[in-house]
Amino acid sequence: MLTADNALRLPDGGPDGRGGRKQKCYTERNGMQLLVCGDSRLYYSPWEVPPHLLKPGAKRAIKREPLGSAQDVSFATALTQHLKIRDDITRGVYPKPGSTKGAGRRKSGPTFQTYATPRVAGWAAKRKNKKDAAGMINILPRHCAAINELPIETIGTPQVLKALEPIWETKPAMAEEVRALIARVLKAAAREELRPNSDVASAEAIIAVLGKPKKKRGKIRGPMKSVDYEDMPQFMTELRAIKSQTSRALEALILSNLRTNPVRFLHIDHLDFDGTKKDAKRPGPKWTVPGGPDGLMKVDDDDNDFVLPMVPRLVAVLQEQIAYLRETFPGVPVGLLFPGDPNQVDDPFSQPISENTMRDLVVGPILNRKATPHGFRASFKTWASNQVQDDGETKKFDRDAVEYCMAHNPGDEEERVYRRDTLWRPRVGIMTAWARHLAAKASLKMAA
Repeated sequence: MLTADNALRLPDGGPDGRGGRKQKCYTERNGMQLLVCGDSRLYYSPWEVPPHLLKPGAKRAIKREPLGSAQDVSFATALTQHLKIRDDITRGVYPKPGSTKGAGRRKSGPTFQTYATPRVAGWAAKRKNKKDAAGMINILPRHCAAINELPIETIGTPQVLKALEPIWETKPAMAEEVRALIARVLKAAAREELRPNSDVASAEAIIAVLGKPKKKRGKIRGPMKSVDYEDMPQFMTELRAIKSQTSRALEALILSNLRTNPVRFLHIDHLDFDGTKKDAKRPGPKWTVPGGPDGLMKVDDDDNDFVLPMVPRLVAVLQEQIAYLRETFPGVPVGLLFPGDPNQVDDPFSQPISENTMRDLVVGPILNRKATPHGFRASFKTWASNQVQDDGETKKFDRDAVEYCMAHNPGDEEERVYRRDTLWRPRVGIMTAWARHLAAKASLKMAA
């Protein structure tokens, strides 16, 4: 008899004489069944089709409603679902007929490859970059061979691991792309009731077994391409003429001097527009970038948050984006300020804009610059280093304050021990001067 204690240990029917395994069915005292065949352990709720739902000429039909894999769904959860189905049937509510085969047979739903191929092709067609689209389609034949022929309803974390293990350490970036695509396909199948609604390919589930992949050491790619700081006023004039979410994200990146991810994952809870949060050392509007091991930015060895002052123009840009979200998605609470494209992701409010969105705007036909979003940090640093006082020689800005503006932790270990703050007021002055430079007339050339 099937019990909670033996659900993961019961054997299948042994070799079938053709290189495969025989299926064996076990029944729990409330009628729930477990079908075991090789590595597959699937819970089912058997039920008899009532006469009014039978096909013409049929006398009796037994159906099995899938409850999930024993590797992914607990015995208690499966039993709860089974009892609910039983209760529904007593009230005349039946599972959808025709969703499963008769008693003693496995569900014959689509394989992972059969289901995924047309959907991935559709998702790829919505991508603006043809190279990215082709790469997305090629993931299925190149990296999903271990699961392509498996019925999609049987795929659990162990099967996903087999697809990811060969590239998890050697190609960590590709492994994450493969994992994310598998997870997206499985979620889509769950919405169509082709498999249990369980997140078997989540990053947490995979990392729990394989660990975090090590960053691959590669060739030094050289400095990020940037726009000359003297040309930044003209660039900003062109950027501000573009009224879009991406242009606002890019302007926020330039005004804040942050890296790409803190802007992509910016949440409304990170912002204090009025400066009302009690912080005597850091007055005025501020933006807090979460630190910690899983944070968006590592500033120091203590994993502290990074707090930056927001100049008036940055506040205006972010408030304009919030107003856009509230107008475009009425009734939806604002969370991520730069959500993903609804045409490319299933749930844009749980995923930010892609990491290439801002880059594509910079190098695209409208702005047409040979630069990267990260390169604007170099534009800022070069500008700040070239600002001098009235004597024309003495540097205008404190070096450590400039480094803090870039979310760096300047100085050696001894210097950092004796420093007691992050030079907030000097940073406010520097960022205000940077915003003023960006807003200068395009024809004005700042003295070097």
